[in-house]
Amino acid sequence: MPRLVSIAALGVALACCHCTELPTEAGEHVSYHWDDSEVRLCGGTVPTVDRFLETVGGHYGWAPDELGPGVEYFWDEKLSVNACSWPGTFNCESHTIRPIVFSNAPIETHELAHASRGGRGRPMLGFPPFINEAFASRWSSAVIERDQVLLTSPEFLSAAELRAALEVNDAMKLDYGLALTWWVALESTYGPSKMAEFIVEVDGATSAKGVERALRRVFGISLAESAALAESLPLASVDDPACELDGLPTFTWTGRPLVVERSDAHCDDSDIVNIDRRSAGWLFALELPDTLTDFYVSLSLPPGVDPITKGIYLVECDGELQFDTMIPYYAASVKNGGASGTLRWPWRLRGRQVGRLSTNMNPDGAVVLPRVVFERVLDDADRPMQP
Repeated sequence: MPRLVSIAALGVALACCHCTELPTEAGEHVSYHWDDSEVRLCGGTVPTVDRFLETVGGHYGWAPDELGPGVEYFWDEKLSVNACSWPGTFNCESHTIRPIVFSNAPIETHELAHASRGGRGRPMLGFPPFINEAFASRWSSAVIERDQVLLTSPEFLSAAELRAALEVNDAMKLDYGLALTWWVALESTYGPSKMAEFIVEVDGATSAKGVERALRRVFGISLAESAALAESLPLASVDDPACELDGLPTFTWTGRPLVVERSDAHCDDSDIVNIDRRSAGWLFALELPDTLTDFYVSLSLPPGVDPITKGIYLVECDGELQFDTMIPYYAASVKNGGASGTLRWPWRLRGRQVGRLSTNMNPDGAVVLPRVVFERVLDDADRPMQP
């Protein structure tokens, strides 16, 4: 999403924040401000965003104390409308003394990536918008928040078109998928440590000429050669940022039915995160066989619990680009099923997975998550189709 905040609107928004005295929760790298008369901040949201920012920095070799100034995150729809410059935009980010994010969502990973060190999360000249959006798109998460998995584009720009895109100053005029493709092509070819060098080298570049100088110094390639790398990249996805989060509860397949469950959860719990204004979730990881294996995935709920909105979301983590699937995630929600709300699907899974159980919160903050069971499929007639 766009990242521009108008200076006048920013001043009005910040003044409004002080007037209304929004509550604040300070984490290690982020401070949250929210209107507690409108929304409820769950206990795991700020710690999860802290871990996310550490994940982004750690990927490129930066220690937590090198991440730059902390992020101020304002989760408030009215403030985001006032602060974000483009009509209809509810998420944006700015840099003053500290990076600031305004959003109508509790976690906006794209804007948080902008606010990280790699997304130029400190006052400086910065990068062309094409590079800003490339970086932020690479770190958008469909697991930590409710979003779509981003795929690279199977077609890319010519060298002349890439040069023109790097001269564009309006992020609204950019194709984020193409920007993502360019970044992923470089990172998958040269690795995170060289990309960290590139981030430092390209700092302050304001034109295609400056970007090309950085490309030559770090990778030894021209702008045209970088376009050729992106052109040769097939349709693919990178691991979701949640794949690198530390401390996720992990369930390992042993051959017996695998139960994933988080009972008696409440929004105040330190492992429950906000998904949107009404929904909350719980993040976890699975360790499954390394070869594709067919499982029945069953969701169930206690008797009398409304099954609407209850769901599980999974994404594979293999540490490399994924070319073998158009949609690299699985999603299911309990929509029917009587009093117990039990449904079952055949899924084909392998290796490490990260996922989220999610549901709408009750008015008292209770979070009734589905119980999920993974069982090996033994009947050939029910095996899922090859992806």
